[in-house]
Amino acid sequence: MTLLLDGQQILGKRLKITANLRIESDDLSGQTSNSETAHKGFKPKTLAVSLQIPFVDHSQLRSLMRLAEATGSGGQLKMYRIVNDTAAAFGIREVQFSDGVSAREDDSLNLWLVQFTLSEKLSNPERVENRRAGNGVTSQSGPGSAVGGASGDDGKDKPQELSGFERTLKRVDDWLAPTT
Repeated sequence: MTLLLDGQQILGKRLKITANLRIESDDLSGQTSNSETAHKGFKPKTLAVSLQIPFVDHSQLRSLMRLAEATGSGGQLKMYRIVNDTAAAFGIREVQFSDGVSAREDDSLNLWLVQFTLSEKLSNPERVENRRAGNGVTSQSGPGSAVGGASGDDGKDKPQELSGFERTLKRVDDWLAPTT
């Protein structure tokens, strides 16, 4: 099995790829034994990759690390076109590294056990969601004036009518802390 990222082959032995599709849902049963769930969408597909790289082929590990650390314009992680049978079967075309890269030494076999995860970018569900017409936001208002005291159209406050109790409190406030 081969794995190509933007045409560059990921070299190693015993390459294994596990594809995952996470389906988000919420439990609607509350405190009952009902089994109803709310579908919350499909999350991006991921490919968990594991392979072995012999110690003598350290340049292969360095090349993989360069791919994982590559960034595009604006400092974003680089997106790669992927060529792999498992990725094609899952409908994954573009990926980027996610969740890190690990390389563990195995002294008995004199090699690194390398693992990393590739996440799908611009998945079909994401494209469909972006194409959907957004729900328009309608402003809601209740009877009465706006909270915060801004009452004029030009931003200048006009004197407000005070109730009898408020006039009394204003007089006490002015007496305690007169404005100069």
